[in-house]
Amino acid sequence: MRKRKSIEERKEEVFLAISQIIAEKGLSEVSTVEVARRLGVSQPAIYKYFKNKDEMIVYFLKHLKDLLDEILKKAEKGKTAKEKLKIIYTEHFKLLERTKILPRVVFSDVVHIGNPEKKSKLKDAVFQYREGIKKIIEEGIKKGEIKDIDPEFGVRIFIGSILSTTLVWMLKDMGYKVVDEIDFLMENLEKTLFR
Repeated sequence: MRKRKSIEERKEEVFLAISQIIAEKGLSEVSTVEVARRLGVSQPAIYKYFKNKDEMIVYFLKHLKDLLDEILKKAEKGKTAKEKLKIIYTEHFKLLERTKILPRVVFSDVVHIGNPEKKSKLKDAVFQYREGIKKIIEEGIKKGEIKDIDPEFGVRIFIGSILSTTLVWMLKDMGYKVVDEIDFLMENLEKTLFR
């Protein structure tokens, strides 16, 4: 006799199914029909967990925020700003390789236009992540590990390096492990931000 999956297990499957759809076709192609098809269940089965497509995408964005929060928590285990930022690179790129969705979600018109709740959830995720990185940079400046720069500039340099690396990886059809870029990024981040 097969054990029924918990609501959380089923929702995690929905998150991964949405990730696959976004990676292959973009956020605009996410639908309850397509998610159900990928999970091998009926569309009404999806409605046990979500009222509609918008609610499903809002859940997806909230879950994405939780994953980014986990990355920041893992980074706190680092002893120095350099270690913490390297952990963020590593965990961010692992998430990217696993889901292949972050850039497509962040820059999707479907999130930015129309539904204010979706935009708000994405904004919460991105700004909380930025603030966590900014805090690491501020602490690094106070401890003398990072040059005396505007922390906002440091955040933009760091996140910009993630976005540009991701863009190149995507344009090269994700044909290599993006985590292999971390040493290159850290080496140049040291030259740019660190003392």
